[in-house]
Amino acid sequence: MLESIKTAVARFSMITGGIILILMMLQVVIDVFMRAFLGAGFPATADLVGKYYMVAVSVLPLALTELKRRHIEATIFTQNLSRKALKTVLLFGFLVFGVVLAVLTYGSMLEAISKTTRGAYIEAGLVHFITWPSYWILPFSFGLALVIIVIRIIEVLTNRFHDGGHDVLEELESLKEEA
Repeated sequence: MLESIKTAVARFSMITGGIILILMMLQVVIDVFMRAFLGAGFPATADLVGKYYMVAVSVLPLALTELKRRHIEATIFTQNLSRKALKTVLLFGFLVFGVVLAVLTYGSMLEAISKTTRGAYIEAGLVHFITWPSYWILPFSFGLALVIIVIRIIEVLTNRFHDGGHDVLEELESLKEEA
């Protein structure tokens, strides 16, 4: 069950992130082309990129980053710990991260509800560009990451978490050998 949730989150994050990057690239390229050859581009391209695309690209991968264990870690302090001590440190770290994510999810959800209720928008020239949907990207992304952290806590408590510590230099060497 937990593995299927993790797989679904990973697939969703990768596919959605890829689509968003492609859409952003296309919008910017078309806007630049239109400005260069037609004298005017899409209205609100900068606003769309700043309010939607960049927000999604910045925070949506948070859950995937944890799934791949790519957050910055100072393993110099934990590499020689006993199994029990390491489990305690990991559990403490996941709990703190979970609390932070819960606070971020809650706070950003309150903001999203407020902006949705008010129908938030910005004026881009003559166009009223709605921005309230973009406020939902944050609570969704933080909530997705929170789901992964809850899974991590369950895995640590049930002894199913395997960090699979990796050496960056070994990874670089293996990539170099494959090339």
